[in-house]
Amino acid sequence: MPTIKNILVSIGIATLAGIIVSVSFSNGLFIGLENFFEDILVSSKPIHKDLVLVAIDNESIAKIGQWPWPRQIFADALWKLTKNPPKAVGLDVVLSEASRLGPTDDLILENILQSLNYPIILPAEGENLTISETAAPKARTFLRTLPRFTKAKMAISAHVNLILDADGVVRRFPLNISGVPAFAYALITKAGMGIPLENLLGDINRIVFSGSTGSVRRIPFWRLLEGDGAELLAGKIVVIGATAADLHDEKPTPFSRGTQMPGAEIQAQIGNMLLSGYRLLPLKKPLMIGWILIASLFPAICFLSRYRFLRPFLVILGVAALQLVATMLFFDRGVVINILHVNSAWILSSLSIFAYRHFTIEKEKHELQGIFSRYVSKEVLDHIMEDPSRVRLGGEEKEITVFFSDIRGFTTLSEKISPTELVSVLNRYFSLMTEEVLRHGGVLDKYIGDAIMAFWGAPIDDPNQADNAMKASLGMLEKLKFLNKELRDSGKPEINIGIGLYTGTAVAGNIGSESRLSYTVMGDTVNVASRLEGLNKEYKTQLIIGETTKNKLQGNYKLKSLGSASVKGRVEQLNIFTLE
Repeated sequence: MPTIKNILVSIGIATLAGIIVSVSFSNGLFIGLENFFEDILVSSKPIHKDLVLVAIDNESIAKIGQWPWPRQIFADALWKLTKNPPKAVGLDVVLSEASRLGPTDDLILENILQSLNYPIILPAEGENLTISETAAPKARTFLRTLPRFTKAKMAISAHVNLILDADGVVRRFPLNISGVPAFAYALITKAGMGIPLENLLGDINRIVFSGSTGSVRRIPFWRLLEGDGAELLAGKIVVIGATAADLHDEKPTPFSRGTQMPGAEIQAQIGNMLLSGYRLLPLKKPLMIGWILIASLFPAICFLSRYRFLRPFLVILGVAALQLVATMLFFDRGVVINILHVNSAWILSSLSIFAYRHFTIEKEKHELQGIFSRYVSKEVLDHIMEDPSRVRLGGEEKEITVFFSDIRGFTTLSEKISPTELVSVLNRYFSLMTEEVLRHGGVLDKYIGDAIMAFWGAPIDDPNQADNAMKASLGMLEKLKFLNKELRDSGKPEINIGIGLYTGTAVAGNIGSESRLSYTVMGDTVNVASRLEGLNKEYKTQLIIGETTKNKLQGNYKLKSLGSASVKGRVEQLNIFTLE
């Protein structure tokens, strides 16, 4: 399990990653990428069957004449619709100045507007807009259709303003500007379609486009004047506006793909969005920051798992769950969760935590390898390296089994052979004995002259520590027979050893000075094991174990009691056992 320090540092790193991403989100540092991913997510909705665009296109200009047209042209077209009236008409042509053909031309259109039997929306354009996140947009001035036209009883003035994002693409429209409603909103409401309030999200609304240019059904304007256009528009919701490129009323949209969309068609697209009931609700900034922080903290939580191999899978699973929830909210309720920043948060958090853990754990592993590589077997060292956090070098109380051995008659041996031969014999002896300690998962603590100290149960818990210590001791006695045969064959005196084992609690940790530390154990258990080893000389035995060790043994060993014995440093006597 990770240490408290690593947990707190990981949470701190994750929080910092979340704050960094939240700041970038709040300041719109990656607004272009945000818009790109939103554009990908926005799925096309079918165009409403009653929505029609009457296009002032190149063909109509060629048939009717040079632009701008006389007002009488619009009057004739609007009058033709009165026989089988549409639900509503939006005339997306700003007639802000008197006709160049004189007052009569304006009077003709004025009279027709007064006679209409269907609602007509006339455009206005707000100028010098002030846009904020907390209030509706305001305009200093408006370029309006002439009042003589807008005062007609079936007419309403509405703005045609669209909002260009930083990349120059139209994605949003204001619901009202200084109290003037949006053109498409006025068109749909006047058509009697009844837009639910929940479809209107606020002052600025994201446009859900239903495809690229040409997606809305079109009828050229000239057919309205000369052909069957009027009959085709009966009961429809109609937008009349310029589509000819030379009239310069086109803007890029997310679906442009190299072409631009006429402003009139964008108004029709907005109307279609309102009719469909589908809308996009950008998550409010505080909630979005909450999502970012959750995404950044999730890797830190996953890294708490004690199973290291599961951690990356848990991160991926958790993030997939966040993505699934975000996708469901988007398609079911139109809630836009900024996936770019959510993904940035967990990726930055994961990489930062991984880097921290990698370097700190590598440092811990290097430190542990330096400490234990000389004292434990490769298998035990590998086990330690799997999770270095299990080892507390600062000191901890653990139940351990301590081993002491000593050569009997070492002084006599040293007198009978040369110093060079003595060193050779000791090295051979230590090699054989140490092999058994390491083979059975023990920690070689130290060599003390001709004595060996080892222990089981630290730094890694060992539920079979007594048996492992016993097996190592029996293995040493067998190796001793092999060594004595070598000594006899070479004409050297044989040696004998005494072994003491005792199980109990002790403090295990790094002990020493600042310049030199070693991992060892200290406490009464160590003292008792050393004293038991010394009793072998008195009892003429090779192995003595304490009762605590005997009680921990799970294997079948042929032992007999030696009764009780006094041990220096202990008031009470100890029950001791040896091999039969």
